[in-house]
Amino acid sequence: MIVTGGRRHVASVEALAFLERTLRTLGAKEIHTAGSDGVAAQVEAWARTRGIAVWRVTANWMHDGPAIATGRNTTLAGLARTVIAFPGEAATEDLLNRARKRRLRIVESPSRQMAHRPALDRRFITLQSGPHQRPGISP
Repeated sequence: MIVTGGRRHVASVEALAFLERTLRTLGAKEIHTAGSDGVAAQVEAWARTRGIAVWRVTANWMHDGPAIATGRNTTLAGLARTVIAFPGEAATEDLLNRARKRRLRIVESPSRQMAHRPALDRRFITLQSGPHQRPGISP
C-alpha cells in the first residue's frame, strides 16, 4: 500500500485512525512512501510505533536531478495495488495520475475529500427568520 500526501499537510488523529482502519480492512502488511517531509514522515513514524513495515522510495537529487520526482512516482505506482491519498501538492497529483493509469485502487482520506469539495457560496443563503418562521435556511 502506498501512502501519499503533501509536505505541508499535518495528519490529524482522525486521519491516522482512518489509515489504521483502511490498513486493517485491506489486510495490508506494509506501507510504501516517498520518504519526504509531511504526510510521508508522519505516517512512517506512526507505522513504526505499530510494527508496520515501511519502505521508502526516495529521490536521489544529487545523482538524478530534479526530474526524479516523476521517476520515483512511477516506481511507487509499480509497487502496490492501493494508494491512500491525503491532501497534497503537484507530486501527490502526479502519483495519483500514474496510479489511475495503472488502474490501482485509490482511497482518499476524509481530509482530502474535504479539501476538494466546492466552497459554499454564502451570498445565496438567507439565514434571517421572521416572527412566524423557524430559524434556519429558508426554502
